Amino acid sequence: MTPEQLLDEASTLLHRPSRSMRRCWQRGCACLTRLALEQGLRIYWDRVAPSVSGCPMRHQLLALPAFVDASTALLARTAWHGLSRAMHHHVYELAPTVSELEGWHRDVTRLLPQLHAVTFANNTTNSA
Repeated sequence: MTPEQLLDEASTLLHRPSRSMRRCWQRGCACLTRLALEQGLRIYWDRVAPSVSGCPMRHQLLALPAFVDASTALLARTAWHGLSRAMHHHVYELAPTVSELEGWHRDVTRLLPQLHAVTFANNTTNSA
């Protein structure tokens, strides 16, 4: 699935969770959104710096400010950390709220085109 398809599925789960997911739809939505972010970053790194693509996500996020503007790197980092925290189930913690999930979904939806634009700009600069 593409990052966009994963985000579509996360949106469906967020707004119309199925009955079979009544107790875990929040974490499922967080998982799909984080997968979309990770896959979008993998596509970005494959085009811009293939050696970074195979690194752990924390390392990729640390390298990102060297390739994109600070706000884009911050958006990716905060979304990934929030989604990662939301995915881990602890008995003593509440599931993420709809508002939190919508915010992360919105952030990742906004981030993916920014990464694509940077990739496209780098490819056209290298071609010239």
